[in-house]
Amino acid sequence: MSEKHFAYCVAGGWPSNPDILDHCLRRALDACKKRHPNIAYVGTASGDDQSFFHNMESLLRKAGAGEVKLVPLAGKTHDAEAAEQMLKASDAVFLSGGEVEDGMKWLRFYGIDRVLRNLFENGKVFFGLSAGSIMMGSHWVHWDNAEDDTTASLFDCLGFIPTVFDTHAENENWKELKTALRLLGPGTKGFGIPSNGMLLADSEGGLTNLEGKMLSFRNCAGTVKEI
Repeated sequence: MSEKHFAYCVAGGWPSNPDILDHCLRRALDACKKRHPNIAYVGTASGDDQSFFHNMESLLRKAGAGEVKLVPLAGKTHDAEAAEQMLKASDAVFLSGGEVEDGMKWLRFYGIDRVLRNLFENGKVFFGLSAGSIMMGSHWVHWDNAEDDTTASLFDCLGFIPTVFDTHAENENWKELKTALRLLGPGTKGFGIPSNGMLLADSEGGLTNLEGKMLSFRNCAGTVKEI
């Protein structure tokens, strides 16, 4: 039997509870089993936005992280080999919030998606926030026209966890998650992590609620229902 590997999926969301977010980050950092673990920050989903990075760097250090380094990947002029070395040298990898499709585009452009999967399969601690959590699942949705669901299609995410996630989308009735499940077909399941929630997910699809209440959805003969 293959060894299970784990990822921490944090919802984030608004209104954000800073105490809960701090608690969630501490839970993930504790998994490194090191007093002040060094973090490789992957910010492709936010376009390597510097203000977003510095805000999360502050939160991560407050939660107990040591050095937090941005791994520059959002753009066509970065050094993939240097990025790979930064990822390998870290104690844990954090995937930022932002836009899932943008995040995956740059990881695939540099082949870093394969590097991340290899690190995950070899036991590296991973945790993500919002879009970063979704990216650790199997798929997400692209729309050619955001107003027309007939233009929706699936694209691959990192696939650490063999299921589909959505985060802090309770005010939108989990529309994107439901669309993904309709495209995946009857019998498929997905999970919503409400605002300020957190899951521990494993490589065999096991899920453990660590904060908040996870919502489960299933495509039942073409209709997606909460179960």
